[in-house]
Amino acid sequence: MLTRLLATMMIMQAAQARAVEVTPLFNFQVLGGQYFFRSEKGDLSGNASGIVAPALKFDEHLALLPSVSSTYQGTKQVVDLVGSGSIFQEQMDHRVGTRLVITPGGDAGRWRLKPSISYKYELLKETKDESWGRGLFDYYKMSGGFEAEFVYRDPFSLRFGFDYFETHFPNYSSLEAQAATALGNDMARELVGGKVLDTRNFSVFASMDGPISEYVILEGMAASVYQDYYNQRLVDEAGAYKLALREDILSTAGLGVRLPARIAREVRMLGNVDLSLSYNTSNQNSFDAQRVKFMKFYYNYGEIKAGPSVRLYFGPEKRPVALGVGGQWWYRRYPYRPRQNDEGTYKPEVVRTHSYMASTSLSYPMSDHFSLVFDFQYGASVSNQTYEQYYSYNYTVKNYLFGFKYEY
Repeated sequence: MLTRLLATMMIMQAAQARAVEVTPLFNFQVLGGQYFFRSEKGDLSGNASGIVAPALKFDEHLALLPSVSSTYQGTKQVVDLVGSGSIFQEQMDHRVGTRLVITPGGDAGRWRLKPSISYKYELLKETKDESWGRGLFDYYKMSGGFEAEFVYRDPFSLRFGFDYFETHFPNYSSLEAQAATALGNDMARELVGGKVLDTRNFSVFASMDGPISEYVILEGMAASVYQDYYNQRLVDEAGAYKLALREDILSTAGLGVRLPARIAREVRMLGNVDLSLSYNTSNQNSFDAQRVKFMKFYYNYGEIKAGPSVRLYFGPEKRPVALGVGGQWWYRRYPYRPRQNDEGTYKPEVVRTHSYMASTSLSYPMSDHFSLVFDFQYGASVSNQTYEQYYSYNYTVKNYLFGFKYEY
């Protein structure tokens, strides 16, 4: 009897295994090239990325989308992690996650319910001789969330949901304390301490897309993120710590226009125009210990981004030559942050920054899954903040990269 029961269970499991429909997805890209940062010319370097994301469909009601990805960037870049631009020589990140897709009404149903979890570890090197895993701003992020999608007119839908995630900077406490001591506490008072950049975050979002005509599609989104800096205490006018903790709220709204068109039998175009508005509200102040300067609401800022892009596809649908051109402009203003001149003296004007980015890319297929890739980018940042001993506000950056991409 037991043998028969075990045999029946094995047959049922085999039948279920056969019923699982697996759609593999692999994407690997390796690029080599050179960057130019301000007047500095970098050595030959490269970027690499890869993602493995098979889709497992159990039946018309349930699917699982796991993914594993890694990226490496050997080109110099500027990253905003503490409210100003920090320069990093190299960057690497690794991410693993999974998403469950539940379709209550089956293939004909309009609702898609998507719970998800993920883990990401990002490593940032400020100098070439710095060891991986020892970076001041290395961090890991754990997140979980839920999204609901209503397909009101396939493929257009309404999406809304929430996320909870935590970020932790494991090296920041000891290394930053050493730096602050070496500089005589020149760094901002609120950033000195243990784990002061760690956050607990709650996010809510909604988005929607829909056709205006055959050749015009609108997309809209809105999101708000609450950031709880549970180890960062507020500073007062004397540079002393209060009992209250820092809290930020970042709100964003965006609108996009998609312009798909077929120019000729084997020439297709996808145009995009995007606009977004953001505002970050923070209760944290700043205290410059070197100049004995107190600045209220130091991390508040408003930002606007806008830019067009065009992508042309030549040839057959499955193996086209793809040419892309795009540009972006963004403007950020800190309403409570006074600018500093070259010597660090504070002025009555507030900090304003204009940034620009232009890019072009070419993908040329060599086989069904293998393509040659070329990318070029030029960017510039212009600010009335000219004191840059610790952070970058004014710079130009260029890079060209070429290599190959494999997709399956």
